[in-house]
Amino acid sequence: MFNKIFSLFKIGLFKESEPLKIRKDLVTLIVLDGFGIYPDPLGNSIVQAKTPFLDTIWSKGHSTLLYASGTHVGLPEGEFGNSEVGHLNMGSGQVVYQSLPRINDAIKSGRFDKNPVLRKTFEEVKKRGTDLHLMGILSNGGVHGHINHLFALMEICKKEEISPMIHIFLDGRDTNYNLGKSFVEELLNKITELGIGRIASISGRWYAMDRDRKWDRTEVAYNAMVGNTDKVISDPLKAVQDAYDAGLNDETFYPVAVSDREGELIGPIREDDVVLFYNFREDRARQITKSFVLKNFSYFHTDQNVKNLYFVTMTGYEDGLPTKVIFPPKKIEESLARIISAKELNQFHISETEKYMHVTYFLNGGIEDPHPGEDFFNVPSPNVPNYADTPKMSAQETTDELVDRLKKNHQFKYSFAIINYANPDMLGHTGDLKSTIQANEFVDNCVERVVTETLNQGGCAIITADHGNCETMIDRDTGEVNTYHTGNPVPFIIVESLDQIRLKKNDSICKIGTGREAPVTGMLADVAPTILAILGIDKPESMSGLDLLKVL
Repeated sequence: MFNKIFSLFKIGLFKESEPLKIRKDLVTLIVLDGFGIYPDPLGNSIVQAKTPFLDTIWSKGHSTLLYASGTHVGLPEGEFGNSEVGHLNMGSGQVVYQSLPRINDAIKSGRFDKNPVLRKTFEEVKKRGTDLHLMGILSNGGVHGHINHLFALMEICKKEEISPMIHIFLDGRDTNYNLGKSFVEELLNKITELGIGRIASISGRWYAMDRDRKWDRTEVAYNAMVGNTDKVISDPLKAVQDAYDAGLNDETFYPVAVSDREGELIGPIREDDVVLFYNFREDRARQITKSFVLKNFSYFHTDQNVKNLYFVTMTGYEDGLPTKVIFPPKKIEESLARIISAKELNQFHISETEKYMHVTYFLNGGIEDPHPGEDFFNVPSPNVPNYADTPKMSAQETTDELVDRLKKNHQFKYSFAIINYANPDMLGHTGDLKSTIQANEFVDNCVERVVTETLNQGGCAIITADHGNCETMIDRDTGEVNTYHTGNPVPFIIVESLDQIRLKKNDSICKIGTGREAPVTGMLADVAPTILAILGIDKPESMSGLDLLKVL
């Protein structure tokens, strides 16, 4: 499927006409999260939505398409993009080699087995004489972790004659919603093949991998992992099937501990145990990790018998966490935000909670704290079980805050602002096409407000996306609901004048994503150099991305 995607688009690299010349003192970057471009209307919440403003700027603005997946963003060939990767590439101005291929390469080359942190982990298990727990997502989605990484760890356990307790998080978001049972079966087969390992707990990622400070969800997963729960099962495959029969899916699977046939818990995490969390993406790994490792943790009651853990993580989840890290993060020294700050210019980064880390931590190259002159603003996401019930999410409040600040820009003096609309991605993950269409229609109105006020302030607006999702909500091969990301290109639109948003009698307006042959002229790494060019700032040598003004 992936190899066929781009045959629908003309690939353009150079342009014979004069390059665009745009110079502004304010640039607003609007990220439509999960908003890819694909012309087929089947299951396409973008094509089916009424989005008059996006249609107008797609047709009258300076428009093109960008690659947002695979090797173009530092992922393996054919791997779909995601929000972390997208914002990291946008903010760094270069193709950033991601954790997934980095870990894959280490496993393939044999360097993984020899990693000093990993070697010390197995030495610690033997020294302590306690259990080793492997925890993480059971999925081949490749966004937060990968089942092959678990299997690689199990292979090492076999060599070390250690039988690990395995705590699995079902996916259902970056894979189909009901593939969890097949992954559990695959894991059980691996356990049989190697003769080591037991499944100790099962949780849906909605609980174990929450990132929105909904600590009640994290607590349920934590309690299943330490055995403080009355939700106990003895047959993992049957438990997953029973959840499906009850109307749940992988993501919303209620956390359970696993026991043997006599009712004895197989492997709760206990004092002095060694825990290895094999997820590689930071944002959804932080909360559950903190519940195990922070001494002054106060968001919910933790088991006092679970202390003195030797806790290891695949990558660095957050500066200051007391964990051992197998693959330390590679910081981006010259990000867009840092360069703007170094010029003593002000900037504003805003999103609702679901995407807050993306417009701050990831966009800024893995830097936690704001730079001088940089303001962060987090609008809480709705605390609901399913965003299909609230398709507007917090887009209204997020837009209100940004527009209000733009109107007062004589006071704030922002040169750069970024806003992320989580709706297309988060609603796309629900699989509810009707609600996602409603979300896109509401976001269209919000984007109009932000673009209009940016232009009123004498600035220009750039509209893009970090990856595809909501344009393909039905799998075109199987006809089933699709809830995961795509490899489709994303829009890139520059709006520099009020004329580009005002309809005239003879204007020919095309539906965004259809109606015109837009070339794929670049990739997400080109976003930062283009913004710097508009602001009149030279890009550093570390930014290998191109200034898209030269090809639009």
